[in-house]
Amino acid sequence: MHDGPHQPWVLGWCGPLRSAPQLRNEKLIIMNSERVLNPTRRRRGRSAAVVGGSLALALVAASCGNGNGNGNGDAEASEGGGTISTYTCEPQNLQPGNNTENCGSRVLQQLFTGLTEVDYETYEAQPAMATDWQTDDQVQWTFELSDEYTFHNGDPVTAQTFVDTWNWVVDPDNAQATANFHDKFLGYEEVVNGEAEEMEGIRAVDDYTLEIELVEPFGQLPIVLTYNGFYPMPEAAFDDMDAFQQAPIGNGRYQMDGEWVHDAEINMDRYEDWPGEDPGTPDRIEWRIYNDIETAYLDVQAGELDILGEVPPSRIGQIEDDFGENYSQNESSRFVYIGLPTYQDDWEDVDLRRALSMAMDREEINEQIFEGAMTPAYGILPPILPMSRNDACEYCEFEPEQAAELYEEAGGPSEFTMYTDIGTGHNEYVEAIANQWMSNLPVDDITFQSLEFAQYLDLHDSREVTGPYRLGWLLAYPSAQYAMEPLYTTGAASNNAEYSSEEFDEAIREANFADAEDADELYQAAEDHLLEDLPVLPLFFQDYFIVHTDRVDNVYSDLSSYVRVEDVTVDED
Repeated sequence: MHDGPHQPWVLGWCGPLRSAPQLRNEKLIIMNSERVLNPTRRRRGRSAAVVGGSLALALVAASCGNGNGNGNGDAEASEGGGTISTYTCEPQNLQPGNNTENCGSRVLQQLFTGLTEVDYETYEAQPAMATDWQTDDQVQWTFELSDEYTFHNGDPVTAQTFVDTWNWVVDPDNAQATANFHDKFLGYEEVVNGEAEEMEGIRAVDDYTLEIELVEPFGQLPIVLTYNGFYPMPEAAFDDMDAFQQAPIGNGRYQMDGEWVHDAEINMDRYEDWPGEDPGTPDRIEWRIYNDIETAYLDVQAGELDILGEVPPSRIGQIEDDFGENYSQNESSRFVYIGLPTYQDDWEDVDLRRALSMAMDREEINEQIFEGAMTPAYGILPPILPMSRNDACEYCEFEPEQAAELYEEAGGPSEFTMYTDIGTGHNEYVEAIANQWMSNLPVDDITFQSLEFAQYLDLHDSREVTGPYRLGWLLAYPSAQYAMEPLYTTGAASNNAEYSSEEFDEAIREANFADAEDADELYQAAEDHLLEDLPVLPLFFQDYFIVHTDRVDNVYSDLSSYVRVEDVTVDED
């Protein structure tokens, strides 16, 4: 998912931990603050192990700075209960098949249960509605479903439910934003082109056996199915979709209490008939909708809001004073980059793109703009994935003299425009990059164009971007496939650079074909093609800060930056 206006960069540091693995002490002077922090920075430990047939990434801890909770999603000595209030932004919509942004997705995750779900200790797919799945060739898949799940209106959730939902999502008449996530299903193209009404490859063998046939092998299918675009919807949704998304009827841990009050709140109560192994800890979740994240921060300080999962950068330097131990640093999958519009003649030459990359001093930007709090990116796969490498990018090393020679030989433009969306902190580091380029390359002038995020994406969609642009990418599910395929394969929906490489396309297909346990090196080989061609220039990976009140504990977020509200504990004393 592209990062949006509600996903600002943050300085990824936190206060002293009680205990955590692999710690190193750092000294950090926060920008625009005279106070010196001596934080302990935590990065998750890794261990390689074969779990459920694939390579596990053991995330030893999910948060830091929270003195009372263990930070890994396991509540300590809590029987559950209580009400929590938590920040969100106004969702685009609450249709599972039409939501591709954080504001609604974090809500939908609590209202619905898919076939599979993410194990937040290993970041692999684990059973949810599907109790088991099998495949011999990565093409023909069989999923056995639990017969215990019902929608919140009492209707059963069956294999046919998934068939009906997915066919509705793919139907072009319904214009669902996640339709293309189904493109590996046999019959997808025929439905999209109006040649068939249903996908041939999705079949309900009986009430609780679902068969999925793909157009080619795809070993990542179980983890892809955790995405909200694959959640089931009841018959009532198809009868009146407008009414449904005002009060979605799901099959998840929590059910709606009333309707979505736009720009104000979304409330939900625990669904006591949910049959899963890990029911929600709080009795009730109240999503408070804010259009100003600074106001949300102040409300947490005042005790009017329990949890804010996206601390504004201007507040990082005062978190410890404001919240004591009630804050945490949480690693995410967010990758921030400078893209190049390869469909423009000026940016077709690979040597020019390499020159731009080598003329950027990522370490200096990190120190001068972020005070050392970011992780400079020397690859494309985020560190949260087990196959990530911090030294994969040869042309990401700072080599200004070589960069200047390459740029001049490639005939790089002496003047151009850089593009960014209007968002907290973006302009500062984009301008720093521009200054480095003008200092290190034969570039005389760089102008800037900044737009609201929706307009910014429209400009990309219309291919009117003429120069380097800033964007970010968060993983909707923990897979190297999602970190690369939607952004860089020929004709992909989010391929704003219009990059096209037969070698990369073939490499990503080969990795997709493999069993999940055998795919790591193949995805690295695909990444190597990108780092040779550099359709985007890696900048950094980021962490997120969470603050909360004294009355809640065990507050942490996942790789998509979502606070796992179902695990939050409440102290009513």
